[in-house]
Amino acid sequence: MTNKRFRKWLVKAGLIVAMLSLIGGATSCTGTGPEVGKQAPDFTLGTMAGTEITLSELRGTPVVLNFWAIDCPACQDQLVYLEQAAEQSDGEIAIIAVDIGDPLSRIKQFFGDYKLHFTVALDKDAQVSYKYNVRYTPTTFFIDSNGVIRAIKIGASETELWAGIETIRGPTP
Repeated sequence: MTNKRFRKWLVKAGLIVAMLSLIGGATSCTGTGPEVGKQAPDFTLGTMAGTEITLSELRGTPVVLNFWAIDCPACQDQLVYLEQAAEQSDGEIAIIAVDIGDPLSRIKQFFGDYKLHFTVALDKDAQVSYKYNVRYTPTTFFIDSNGVIRAIKIGASETELWAGIETIRGPTP
């Protein structure tokens, strides 16, 4: 192939790759996940404690569902806020921190001997985070006692965590 023909071929190949990337990006952006005002997708996951947790079995209790990963510094900040909220809610709200893809041994090492007040669920193959269309960590879903998503927050913010909790807590007597 001559230099001129090679350059033309390279330009054409580059344009095709760029077009395919744009099409792929556009179709991936249209992927829908759970929405505010809609029912939260049900799931069952193993937990760090060796049990299983099923979202639908928590009906009647508001749920804070947080997706995180060990290597995410913002996630580590959010875990501190979740622990504070779990302690203060005293079981009134179920707080589930769904780890995406980390091995159980690493998660146990990360928490050490600390006794958590919330549940750590294990999304080993990222199927639940995919179902929830999680693209960034931490992402938190605030689910009311009827299983309806009332708010979705991306990032670590203590203020937004408490605001989300207020949206699902319901009227106080």
